[in-house]
Amino acid sequence: MKRLLPLVALLPTMLFAGPFEELLPRPKEIVPAEGTWRYDEKQITIAAVEPPTAGELKAWEANPPPPSYVLDITPTGVTITPSYTLSGHASTSYAWATLRQLKKLGNGVIPCGTIKDWPTFPIRGILHDTGRNWQPVGQLKEQLRVMADYKLNAFQWHITDNHGWRLQSKKYPELSRPENLDRTDNFYTQEEFKELIAYAQTLDIIVIPELDVPGHTETFRRAFGVKRMDEPKVRQIVSDLFDELTSMLDPKVTPYIHIGSDEVKAHERVPGEWLTGWVNQLESKGFKVIAWGPGQNPPNLSKPLIRQYWIGRQVRRSEKEPYIDSQSSYYINHVDPLELLAPAAYQKPCLTGKPENRLGAIFAVWHDDAVAKPEDILTMNPVYPAMVLYSDAFWNGREKEDLRYYANLPDPRDPDFSFAADLERRLLAHKPFFKDKPFAYWRQTQMRWRMAETAEELPFAELPWGERMIAQGTIYPQHFFFPKSNLTDGKSGCVWLGTIVWSDRERTVDLIADFMAYSRSEGRRRDMALVQGQWNAKGAKLLLNGTPVPPPVWRQPGIPAAQSREIPLVDEPWMVRPPLRVTLRKGRNELLIKLPRKGWKWSATCFFPDDTGLTFEPPSMTAEAPAKAL
Repeated sequence: MKRLLPLVALLPTMLFAGPFEELLPRPKEIVPAEGTWRYDEKQITIAAVEPPTAGELKAWEANPPPPSYVLDITPTGVTITPSYTLSGHASTSYAWATLRQLKKLGNGVIPCGTIKDWPTFPIRGILHDTGRNWQPVGQLKEQLRVMADYKLNAFQWHITDNHGWRLQSKKYPELSRPENLDRTDNFYTQEEFKELIAYAQTLDIIVIPELDVPGHTETFRRAFGVKRMDEPKVRQIVSDLFDELTSMLDPKVTPYIHIGSDEVKAHERVPGEWLTGWVNQLESKGFKVIAWGPGQNPPNLSKPLIRQYWIGRQVRRSEKEPYIDSQSSYYINHVDPLELLAPAAYQKPCLTGKPENRLGAIFAVWHDDAVAKPEDILTMNPVYPAMVLYSDAFWNGREKEDLRYYANLPDPRDPDFSFAADLERRLLAHKPFFKDKPFAYWRQTQMRWRMAETAEELPFAELPWGERMIAQGTIYPQHFFFPKSNLTDGKSGCVWLGTIVWSDRERTVDLIADFMAYSRSEGRRRDMALVQGQWNAKGAKLLLNGTPVPPPVWRQPGIPAAQSREIPLVDEPWMVRPPLRVTLRKGRNELLIKLPRKGWKWSATCFFPDDTGLTFEPPSMTAEAPAKAL
């Protein structure tokens, strides 16, 4: 077999290699060859694989090798050589996923060459919170199909929460009675639950069911008439529910069960030995147990729990515990679509700990607030763009992490910028495959902004523009989760963002703009209510060639903070409202944003979804402006 070279070493020679250069996740190794092959399943062969010896299998029990595959593509056909895996067909599935992508990207014509690939982490997935907001099984299945296309292999099913215990219990049917559920009466029957797990198995995706106890249990306490989770009868009820859950599962198919245990309020805390007993109960049936970290800890366990860390980089990880990374930038209910690119490019999944304890990463869709309809979870959160972008980070990992780029991309003159630009190029090559699905991502790395720090209103050319260029469509002067990525110390209380738009002719175009960036959880209480006739209550302004661009006519301004969690968003997220229509003159146009600082989020989203015939240039620095380091 030809020697396989690392893909990174081939990039200079592969810039025009077509589909190979658009794959996501990027394969570990590619050797291009001359010629092409026209896709024909009759010409695909799966090579036989020698099973491991008894000694090798014994060694695998502690540290199984990753499921790898080799694709040899020639003008006359393709050979798939999978690795032998304890889980069955996973490596073959990954090979087929690569071939499906190559077929789409090349319109049926695939370049010849050899691809060798394997995942860096064993767990790579997505979480949906169907306890708060139920989704139909068909909507979940559609997402599983896309997960398989991008080699994501774990679906964490957060199936219980304060608003609903959404898994039917035949032993305790009161959990599913309408008077005990909130927002919707919907729940999953046991048959639907098993149906989804079986469907996921056909895609080589494991389901991680999560029954969240002892926190997040308003529905549970309502159903059983208890005010506190440490009331004696609760211990046996939860044990019964775990028994009922495991009776529907095969640990060879569904190896993990998640017990939640985070955000436990004072009236929800239970004696530690109860938690330990539930963990021992599940482990005795052959399941591996996952719990959130931080959370209430079960004491005196015989072996470490698997932890799923949710706060980000602030939490100290145990060196003894295996863990899954669900850091805050993986909570896409707080993330705007264009913001995804920076963490996908520059944050390292499973940053610390022993290699054998770094199990992988799961991004979460915590649409905590009420929705008008289940589809809003997909239109108001960038679920599909996140699948495609994070597939690469979760499959390949990252060599290093740079938290300066937690949300803001590097200056485009910085060599680090090219990685994000390449990742975006690949992402956009896949966007046409999502024509029937919400996919709110457009090219942003061509933008060229500069920032001026002042509350004073000055002409465009006289603003104190900084040296740094900003090449993105969503910008955070200061980030609400991680201050190391800030562009400013915020002392001025206000920044201006400016770019020069050159148009090849006079034209009326779409412009997307937003200066509130509401999360889809925690209600509007974390930020200021919308005011009719204003971009936001903070005094944000958008000007084109010196003329104010009016905001949309808001459908529900002034939502009271106390009620905001139960009043679904309608047109507040820019992803679900029509773009603005603005007229550009031929030649130079000045686009300017005034962005005062107030509230939780301090951000601006502004870009042209169709930039055909447009180019972008940063404002010239004024003589008084300080030259800031890149």
